[in-house]
Amino acid sequence: MRALGLFAVALVVVTSATAATPIRAKLTTSTAAPVVGQPWRYTVTVRSAAGKPLAARMRLQLLLGTTVVGCWRGGEMAQCLDGSKGDWISFRGKRSGVLRFPAESVGVRLTFRATVKASRQTRNLRAPVTVQSG
Repeated sequence: MRALGLFAVALVVVTSATAATPIRAKLTTSTAAPVVGQPWRYTVTVRSAAGKPLAARMRLQLLLGTTVVGCWRGGEMAQCLDGSKGDWISFRGKRSGVLRFPAESVGVRLTFRATVKASRQTRNLRAPVTVQSG
């Protein structure tokens, strides 16, 4: 019985030591209605519960409904039909970028998604986007 009690205590200690630190991840964009060809800005921040910047990586995608139609590859957003495609972008604490939407996306309701991984946790951050003509 005593051995069982020691095992339970050891299990609690191991579980506590391997538990991931809570993270706070946030996505902000310049507008929900970007204009064709004009710069559209996004910022992703990842911090610990205490507010310290965390090492993270993210994958950027554009969705039409639940279907991935665009992903970040080679330093730009490209057509992409497979959700597992796209480059991972490494950063610490904060990453900002600029996209320009093509004329083909005018009027289409899209979702900009940043899948963020940090401290053994994953967060899917989303922002609605409907591109406007210039």
